[in-house]
Amino acid sequence: MKQNLRRFLLFSLFLFISQLTFAQEKDVKGTVTSKTDGSPIPGASILVKGTTNGTQTDFDGNYSLTASVGDILTVSYIGMTTVEITIGDSNTINVQLEEDATALSEVVVTALGIKKSRKSLTYSAQDIDADELSKAKQTNPVSSLSGKVAGLSINRSASGAGGSVKVTLRGNSSIGNNQPLYVVDGIPLSNPSSSQPGDTFGDINGGNRDGGDALSLINPDDIESLTVLKGASASALYGSAGLNGVILITTKKGRAGGFKVDFSSNLTVDTAAYAMDFNDETQSNVDDFLDTGITNINSVSISGGTENAQTYFSYSNTFASGVLPTNSLKQHTINIRETARLFDDKLRLNASVMSSTQNIKNRPISGLYFNPLVGAYAFQSDSEQLSDYSNFESLDPARNIMAQRWFRGTSDIEQNPYWIINRNASEDSNKKLVASLSLDFKINDWLSLQTRGTYDRSVLNFERKTHATTEATLAPLNGRYIVFENDYTQYYGDLIANINTQIKDGITVNAIVGASTTRSTTESFNADSGTNGDLQFANVFSFQNFNGGPTTNFRQDSFETRVNSLFASATIGFNDKIFVDLTARNDWSSTLPPENNSFFYPSIGVTGILSELFELPENVSFAKFRASYAEVGSGFGADQINPNGQIQFDGSPIVTQVRPFPGSTPKPERQKSFEIGTEWKFYNNRLGIDLGYYNTKTVDQYYEFATSVAVIGAPSARLNSGEISNKGIEASIFAIPIQNDDFAWTTRVNFASNKNRVEKIYNGQVLEGLIEPEFFTLSGKGVNTFGSYLVEGGSFGDIYAQVVRRDANGLPIVDVDNTDPSNPVYSIQQNDDNTVDGLTKVGNANPDFTLGWNNSFTYKNFTIDFLIDGKFGGETMSMTEAIVEGFSNNSARETANGNVNVVDQGGNPFTLSAQQYYGLAGGRNGFTGEYIYSATNVRLAEFALGYNFNLGENSFFNRIKASLIGSNLFFFYKDAPHDPNVSLSTGNALQGVDVLGLPSSRSIGLNVNLTF
Repeated sequence: MKQNLRRFLLFSLFLFISQLTFAQEKDVKGTVTSKTDGSPIPGASILVKGTTNGTQTDFDGNYSLTASVGDILTVSYIGMTTVEITIGDSNTINVQLEEDATALSEVVVTALGIKKSRKSLTYSAQDIDADELSKAKQTNPVSSLSGKVAGLSINRSASGAGGSVKVTLRGNSSIGNNQPLYVVDGIPLSNPSSSQPGDTFGDINGGNRDGGDALSLINPDDIESLTVLKGASASALYGSAGLNGVILITTKKGRAGGFKVDFSSNLTVDTAAYAMDFNDETQSNVDDFLDTGITNINSVSISGGTENAQTYFSYSNTFASGVLPTNSLKQHTINIRETARLFDDKLRLNASVMSSTQNIKNRPISGLYFNPLVGAYAFQSDSEQLSDYSNFESLDPARNIMAQRWFRGTSDIEQNPYWIINRNASEDSNKKLVASLSLDFKINDWLSLQTRGTYDRSVLNFERKTHATTEATLAPLNGRYIVFENDYTQYYGDLIANINTQIKDGITVNAIVGASTTRSTTESFNADSGTNGDLQFANVFSFQNFNGGPTTNFRQDSFETRVNSLFASATIGFNDKIFVDLTARNDWSSTLPPENNSFFYPSIGVTGILSELFELPENVSFAKFRASYAEVGSGFGADQINPNGQIQFDGSPIVTQVRPFPGSTPKPERQKSFEIGTEWKFYNNRLGIDLGYYNTKTVDQYYEFATSVAVIGAPSARLNSGEISNKGIEASIFAIPIQNDDFAWTTRVNFASNKNRVEKIYNGQVLEGLIEPEFFTLSGKGVNTFGSYLVEGGSFGDIYAQVVRRDANGLPIVDVDNTDPSNPVYSIQQNDDNTVDGLTKVGNANPDFTLGWNNSFTYKNFTIDFLIDGKFGGETMSMTEAIVEGFSNNSARETANGNVNVVDQGGNPFTLSAQQYYGLAGGRNGFTGEYIYSATNVRLAEFALGYNFNLGENSFFNRIKASLIGSNLFFFYKDAPHDPNVSLSTGNALQGVDVLGLPSSRSIGLNVNLTF
């Protein structure tokens, strides 16, 4: 009886508790919005603390789940401060999340503009805040990335303001394009350049002209953030366009609330600080010829709007006068962006228009033709100064024209530099228009459709007017008129389905499925009076004055390419601790034959959050491991496989295009990439490290090989062959050593080391008419004595030169002709052992490793920021020094007792003065191997000292900051006589070579930022 009573009471108690618990469980719902502008936050995580019971907000920020009174809801979203709320009596719990300055660094914009949590990434990505690009502004915003991203290399051209830069991620991998893809607000941006230097001399048409690039037309103050996707896994969704990595640029947009106006003005004084020091009149001539430059960058933006519609408008201008006399730049950029939420937030609209114009007069060039510095360096006179020739012309009574006034050297490259900048004047006029529209439509809680379209047009024009009496190699008797016009248009459109769902507790899927199409057209027109004739009347620069007529002096080209694509990706999360990333893309390219025009790119990656999978020491805030593998590829430009030759206006052929090898079927270049990495953060995110290793191989390069004319009817043809590998490690270490109410110090060190190797040039194909290659020429020696070649076992960037034969002790061997004992004749012996095209490898332009150290200090209202940028290892060639010593017999080098120890052909030692020896070794076709230097250098790349002014509540301004700024300030160490970070070309060839380039500048000035 008692036992039955006990059982009844226990059962009654259990039933009571069960009913009480059931009574406390209820459906909880609500909306998660942004506190900044009230917009809903889709994809926010709502979790009952201590359980696996959770959900995500839908497209409108709504959620619902079952929970009990007293439970704690944890609400989180990437880039927002996490909120915890205890459930009470109400069934509706709305939550507002604030932006978290610390957490924002954990949000990464990835391929196709998709935002992801950094911890879920299976590849390497590095973010740069907008402030990092604007602290010490440069006319090309990408130049500001140097030293700030591990594995990213920047090489500047010696072409002054508006000049192009070469950007490479993880080394050169292709004989084609090695530049990354630039994506603005999720849409690829075209970045054409109308010209790049290709050899020492430069062609007789335009010289070694840098045609600039489209990136210099972007207003740096319009950039909100920048993300660098380094590996193939990160960029695989972009297909063939993303072969070399991707730089994602997110621009600013309007915010809900009152209108805000931002104004900034940047003024710097630019001086040619790193010219070669010859310690004689040569240096004085160059210093006197160059000017002090001024650069002024101004920007104003207006932003604001309502919760449903926001507007952003900006205008910027840049005015620069270069250190080269008569060189100037004028640039204007307008940007309008409109965002809106329509139909109860079912439809989101994002529209933008960017228009930019740029005009550059007398853009500086390198090389020997049309370069005023050649004359400045070459001028040698005991009785005159170069400035005596600033009156550069005089009347020729026989022709009744103004003629060049010059002492007339013996070389075709020597001209009055003042004549070149005034009577060989050039003008670049560039325009860019980008218009884009994006629509995002919510279908249900887990599915939305997005479509985007872009019209992107770049018009690049060049004009040179060369007056009569210019050196005959460059212009006929009556002068020369040259016009280049390039019109590049890209149309892009895509349709993407976004899927954001939770399969079951602890398993989430974020996926996309989409299609895109890209159509690119290039129209070019060239007119040159000097091609086959002359001007009829001297110095009359018009097409009607062409003596050769339109059939021989005009050329027009037209190319079109199309790429259609299907793609998909999925990131699967397991309890927010393990993530698997899968992507797939297939491109169909119009530039490939039908049997090979389809190529597939897969990638797979996995990451595990070690700090959540395992119990780690308390001072470990975060830890993860990542690994990924991807394959990407690249098609070709239309001009590379076009089977049709080019024809003149009269129908006669100009030049037959290099065609695919007969019987071969071109296929896309492919890159296979593997990377692993780990990220650790310590002491509440005050210290962290991102460490990675990668290994890539690029195969099926599209080389041009020599062929037998008798067999295939052409001297060369293209063929898929070869293999180039890159292996490297990257590390990025950040720390916040000090942080309190008055003082904070943030520091970051970026390290990268890349090993490049040319594994194969030739795959061993046996084809009739093919001349088996020993090397591939990037830039041949021609009449020069150096070049750029790819050789099996070598590396991209190898420099080849003519070198001196030396004896067993390393002394130069100099032949002595004593036919006239009172006037012996000396000639240096060439070492022609193990040569390539008659030249010997003397170095490589790429560094062994790079280091960038970025620091930011804040003390009350003061800020100090500086960047130290270092490149260690590698070599650079000073053709400037070689050419000048050939002109003057004055050596810039310091040698023991002013002499050089040598031996004659019989091994007998003797000495030559430095002037004698380098006079023999120098010159434009001398022993260029004597002019190789270490490219190691460490410089103070940027410095900014700022002050934020305290403003009262009634102040007209919300914010005022003034900063003293400087860039390229000085070198802590440099071996080369020039700035080794600047080279002749931003193309593939002639890296690490200085050929009479404009000395790089030191810039010091003031920056002011106002907000009201």
